[in-house]
Amino acid sequence: MDALTNMIGRETDLRKVSAMLRERAVQFGPNVIGAHHVVCSDESEVECVEVFQEEFVTPLLPNLGPDKKAAFRTSNLGARYELCSSHIAEHHYATPESRLSAKCVVIKINGHVSETATLDGRVFGPMERYEAESNACGALHALLAGVDAPFTDELRQAFVTEELDRVAALCDSRRVDPSYRYLIAAMVSARLQAGRAADDVRDHSEFTPTVYLIVPCITLNRPGPDGEIVCGYYIADYRGIEPHDEYHGLGDDPTSYRVEDGDDGLYITNV
Repeated sequence: MDALTNMIGRETDLRKVSAMLRERAVQFGPNVIGAHHVVCSDESEVECVEVFQEEFVTPLLPNLGPDKKAAFRTSNLGARYELCSSHIAEHHYATPESRLSAKCVVIKINGHVSETATLDGRVFGPMERYEAESNACGALHALLAGVDAPFTDELRQAFVTEELDRVAALCDSRRVDPSYRYLIAAMVSARLQAGRAADDVRDHSEFTPTVYLIVPCITLNRPGPDGEIVCGYYIADYRGIEPHDEYHGLGDDPTSYRVEDGDDGLYITNV
């Protein structure tokens, strides 16, 4: 997984990420490949959805019907992983062919943040939408602003696990640089939702042997072509008698993030 590991935290384009996931899924040697894409409801994510369809779903997934292939998709406010959704997706892709050997299910979780170029550098979070002021991700903006709603309640539950109040940390300019607040919030959120997905697959008895590749990413929504950053990846292997899982990538503490913006784009690491 060296090439995928090298992509972690580095700004790249959408097609490179989906192409890399396509290569990695094939390398597991499965009889069947499935996909579960978790995205925000925001219409700014249309490019992210279309590219994943073109670069990953269409070349790899089984036919749903004549000339029809599709990922199992969850679209909601804030790209929240819905518990048990991977169980349903796994069942859908448990085709007769997957019983002969195994299948791979890629769970791609896309947080997102808007990016605007200014004379002073990039600005993350605020954006112009339909010639009016807006922001992305709106759900994360609402969370950090203290809005009380069902979707913020669910996001907040993820952000305060392990006795760490990530919302408070993100809102504290002494602990997180305000210039990168919404960028880091999006990355931490995707990372947390991927952790929920990894925990969820551990509690599931697969219909056919399965290896999961769970990949939290964020989309950089821009006026031009969007970009993408891979936050890390989980491998959860349930093809044999002994299950195996591992994680490589960035952590979920926003105060540990370091952002570098150089000639090659953004590079984000943990300190």
